[in-house]
Amino acid sequence: MSHLQIKMKFSCGTRFAFLALFLFALQSVCVYAGSFHKDVQIHWGDGRGKIHDNEGKLLSLSLDKSSGSGFQSNQEFLYGKAEVQMKLVPGNSAGTVTTFYLKAPGTMWDEIDFEFLGNISGHPYTLHTNVYTKGTGDKEQQFHLWFDPTLGFHTYCITWNPQRIIFTVDGIPIREFKNSESIGIPFPKDQPMRVYASLWEAEHWATRGGLEKTDWSKAPFTAFYRNYNVEGCVWANGKSSCPANSPWFTQTLDKSGIDKVKWAQSKYMVYNYCTDTKRFPKGVPKFSCGTRFAFLVLFLIAAQSVAVYAGSFHKDVQIHWGDGRGKVRDRDGKLLSLSLDKSSGSGFQSNQEFLYGKAEVQMKLVAGNSAGTVTTFYLKAPGTMWDEIDFEFLGNISGHPYTLHTNVYTQGSGDKEQQFHLWFDPTKNFHTYCITWNPQRIIFTVDGIPIREFKNSESIGVPFPKNQPMRLYASLWEAEHWATRGGLEKTDWSKAPFTAFYRNYNVEGCVWANGKSSCPANSPWFTQTLDQRGIDKMKWAQSKYMVYNYCTDTKRFPKALLAAAFLASAADFNSDVNVAWGNGRGKILNNGQLLTLTLDKSSGSGFQSKTEYLFGKIDMQIKLVPGNSAGTVTTFYLKSEGSTWDEIDFEFLGNMTGDPYTLYTPMFTLKFHLWFDPTANFHTYSILWNPQRIILTVDDTPIREFKNSESLGVLFPKSKPMRMYASLWNADDWATRGGLVKTDWSKAPFTASYRNIKIDGCAHSNGRSSCTSTKPTSTWYTQEMDSTSQARLRWVQKNYMIYNYCTDTKRFPQGIPRECATRS
Repeated sequence: MSHLQIKMKFSCGTRFAFLALFLFALQSVCVYAGSFHKDVQIHWGDGRGKIHDNEGKLLSLSLDKSSGSGFQSNQEFLYGKAEVQMKLVPGNSAGTVTTFYLKAPGTMWDEIDFEFLGNISGHPYTLHTNVYTKGTGDKEQQFHLWFDPTLGFHTYCITWNPQRIIFTVDGIPIREFKNSESIGIPFPKDQPMRVYASLWEAEHWATRGGLEKTDWSKAPFTAFYRNYNVEGCVWANGKSSCPANSPWFTQTLDKSGIDKVKWAQSKYMVYNYCTDTKRFPKGVPKFSCGTRFAFLVLFLIAAQSVAVYAGSFHKDVQIHWGDGRGKVRDRDGKLLSLSLDKSSGSGFQSNQEFLYGKAEVQMKLVAGNSAGTVTTFYLKAPGTMWDEIDFEFLGNISGHPYTLHTNVYTQGSGDKEQQFHLWFDPTKNFHTYCITWNPQRIIFTVDGIPIREFKNSESIGVPFPKNQPMRLYASLWEAEHWATRGGLEKTDWSKAPFTAFYRNYNVEGCVWANGKSSCPANSPWFTQTLDQRGIDKMKWAQSKYMVYNYCTDTKRFPKALLAAAFLASAADFNSDVNVAWGNGRGKILNNGQLLTLTLDKSSGSGFQSKTEYLFGKIDMQIKLVPGNSAGTVTTFYLKSEGSTWDEIDFEFLGNMTGDPYTLYTPMFTLKFHLWFDPTANFHTYSILWNPQRIILTVDDTPIREFKNSESLGVLFPKSKPMRMYASLWNADDWATRGGLVKTDWSKAPFTASYRNIKIDGCAHSNGRSSCTSTKPTSTWYTQEMDSTSQARLRWVQKNYMIYNYCTDTKRFPQGIPRECATRS
């Protein structure tokens, strides 16, 4: 869930309660909380959260246009049972979210949620439940309750033990999330969590997807909590003494409990991620949803077989989504159809997983106007770092050709597209499409003609799918937002249902069973290469029918041809960056020598480097927004892609006229006031990033060194390529004095200027960095701090540092982080 307001408030607030946690946890293993005075702190809201009685039994949280409010437990727990009685905001509560949940800190957090999404008067609240493990959720189930939760108090309970998580309402279980780690489903079990509750505004998504906005004329909105009670294993000194004899620690659902879950879900569930085939067009996450029969089928069949020669859709695949839209058409299982209408598409998957193999099928695609549809045949591994090998057929309007889209993913990273227009009409008859995948190469063929070869080039740093077993999938689904002319042509639903046909499905491969694959090394496909005739056929297909090749896309990969060499570029924004957002508010001037970013009330702006780097030194001269810059943030930073990204930051937090900027470096936070006015002239800010350390400098004076301390268990960014970014944006909810000072829009537009960009780094392209093949000769690659630099660093930190996480004992009451012992 998005707790942006909560996170920002908490990060700007006090942390004295951590000390209370530490002292109290030493005395107690099991906590039976019964007083809001004793057991929680109202940690944000500026007085909007209130305890109403001397015993601490009743607490209210309020929300107005300025802020919401929230409380958190003084203790952390590793397993427990947490319950509270709540009375929700009455009347028109649209756009509000009232919560009760458990959450661990950090970017790879665990979380267990009750969230109550408000609604307009007369319409029911939506109770939204979710489970996150290591930062990944997407396991939502939602309910409309069988009572009005605003008229009286009702009891909401989370039971979390090593085997399961149970959500109950007034003693009735509505959801069970089991520990299924044995089949690869993550379960929160390692990270201690606090109990939180909050009332906040989320009108951009909470009610009817953001269509209904908060009616602030009804503010303040107030929710009530009473009879808060937690029995759990208190986390202290890095360990938890868990009371194994407590009933909740081994609690399961008996037959009566299971029947109650079924009753609640059959009558009051309004959304279940396990049945959302539109969201998961290639198959819902069956294992985490509780249906595991496919795993048993896999195990039993795989145990008996090494190589599979599949010839029957009845025997070798399951139609795993589509509610009857996928059909096997004959008794022998040779013909199968997939259909798509406005409600859903459909798809099938193989019963077996394979580590290498040859998979082929004959397909006859959707005829007529197929714009917006995608028909597929592909291999894919599970998980967030998956491997995948794709045939995707992108539909088109009548009379225009299909686009055959091929791609290869390794550990979740693709971007290796080649596309073709075929030399025949694939809707008239069946044609054979084949993927051959062995340890040396992947070969895509159409009617026996190779159209693409993707070789194993790990020796030069290019990832290759070789470790993850994959299933074979096929599907027909709607992707009108991108599939045909980039989304310009939409699906004509008057032509539905759309139908594609598959026949003569055949897989010969190494079946994966019991964590290993017995691969038939004597099978021809296992060592298959392209002979000269095959190479000639591929050249013919690519020269005549290829319409896109990522290898020649110099606009997308402007430095691709220089991947084997270091890049040292200076002082030309035209060649080195793209203005990535802002609708004209970012401008390159003076023949690429100067770039300005502007912020007004509608939008900010930003740019990014065209090239990614794995290590480098980047210099930038910046002149910040002058005058009253309160609420604005000007940035210069490196960042990788994805949900578990690496990042190295310079962030300049604006202030009122006459008060200094704060230079904020969020990577384990340090903050500075500079020794000059950064708005009067340009000053040089540099990021040096090599395998041993990161050094941040201002006008060649080092202000911070972050060493590689992996030997102590401290994470260090070393494996993910990053782009350089810069931006100017509004953050008046937190940037200046914790959000107390807001942006004065009468002073807009605000403008920051950048010049003399210089990049000396290892360009990353096609999965490879030049640092892996050519030892760098640039001094930055092995640079460290000499005695003079260390003395200058100490001078800066002594005189201009205003915050250092390494000395924040309130934030880290159980001891400062390990890496602080190595920091200068």
